Amino acid sequence: MFVGILVDVPQVPCPQPCTAMWSHLAVTFSLSMVSLGSGWLMPEVLPQHIGLAATTPQTNLVASIQGTSSTPRFTVTYPDHWFEYSNNQRDYVIIYNQRTSGAYRETAPPYLIKTDASIQSTSLREALQVYRDQPGRARRIEEVVINGRLAVRVWEDSEGWAFPNVLITYIPTGEAEVFTIASYYSRQNQYAEAAILQVHASVQLR
Repeated sequence: MFVGILVDVPQVPCPQPCTAMWSHLAVTFSLSMVSLGSGWLMPEVLPQHIGLAATTPQTNLVASIQGTSSTPRFTVTYPDHWFEYSNNQRDYVIIYNQRTSGAYRETAPPYLIKTDASIQSTSLREALQVYRDQPGRARRIEEVVINGRLAVRVWEDSEGWAFPNVLITYIPTGEAEVFTIASYYSRQNQYAEAAILQVHASVQLR
């Protein structure tokens, strides 16, 4: 059962046009969706008050984070033993936590983590449409701040693919553009989520 919740979110400095879209943001959780001021919508899945800070406990991985992937639009930092895989696409980065062939027709190894980071030519509302169309797809959704930018983070249980779990962070960069970083993993790896959250929190947009 979903519970209606009202969340008043304070303004966070954000460049235009992002400021207009996020100012006086109020998130009202209803049976099927959440209205983010100025017409932005996201699905309701959280049965509790959502804060702006990430609420999931994280281990201290700062000392091990050294690797960096950079494009003209963004930078992602990750643990030094992870690997970036070339894909020859502008503003699209693929990162694995271990060397891999990158091709799994069935189930990937339980301790493998795959992360895709890219700029998408779509609005945040459009990016989140899938969760309105499929209300049970997301296990959890929360709002976070990534280096001063408001973002939406989604936890999914994947079906019919090599990785059983997905953690996605959406950061709007304009009215019709959103940065997306998605990490695919298995919760059987008890350390995966903490490492993933650290990587997602490292994103710097330009």
